[in-house]
Amino acid sequence: MSAPRAAAVVRSAAAGTVFLIVFAGAGTGTALADDNGMADKSAQAIADASRKAMSEVTSMRMVAKVTEGSGTTALDIRFDEAGNCVGTVRPPGGSGRADVIKRGNDVWMKLDDALLRAQVPAAAAEDAIALIDGRYLHGTTDNIMLRDFAQFCDLDYFKSEFSSKPANEQLKKGARSTVDGRPAITVTGKRGGDTGTYQVSTQDEPYLLRIQGAKASGERVEATFSAFDEPVRPKPPAPADSVDLSKLQ
Repeated sequence: MSAPRAAAVVRSAAAGTVFLIVFAGAGTGTALADDNGMADKSAQAIADASRKAMSEVTSMRMVAKVTEGSGTTALDIRFDEAGNCVGTVRPPGGSGRADVIKRGNDVWMKLDDALLRAQVPAAAAEDAIALIDGRYLHGTTDNIMLRDFAQFCDLDYFKSEFSSKPANEQLKKGARSTVDGRPAITVTGKRGGDTGTYQVSTQDEPYLLRIQGAKASGERVEATFSAFDEPVRPKPPAPADSVDLSKLQ
């Protein structure tokens, strides 16, 4: 999968499932001790509170898998609203991984040998591997390849998706649950042939902790969110461990 296509897949999947986090209305009930009251509210009120909380985060970690016809793209990304980001991307087919570091407009990206062989024409792959020699490719978001990979780090994009208010969704409150040990309340949603299950924190802020969604087209997404508002401190590689991408083009 090319960088642009991979970015498009994740963006499409996010747009296709996060749409269910919409919600208006209010609920009533008495909160339990050490509980933020979400479990007593209506599905609409839970979703509304979660949508607001997620739209205001300054940073978070997203661990996601997006499955479509070509396979599964896996991501583990920590990013913030200042444009800082660290993480990994694994394209479909088990064809290696890319490590991404972003600090402002500067991007460092390291493709392992398996991914280089998958991305570079066979005749040139071994030459590329020898030339790069395990180093990071370095450039800015002005470079189209790095810009496309850096789109995975766009927190503002995901926040805008969480803030959207699609119409005609059908919501239902489910049972209490946990996500990585954190208590949550489940909300399920349906819109046309698209379905989703959402687990919202019942402690502290009502953050969305997990999405599991399926589109009518067959595309599926699973994502967990954590490390809300925690600092993201990207550490660029040493100069000797990176190569200027512009010099290779």
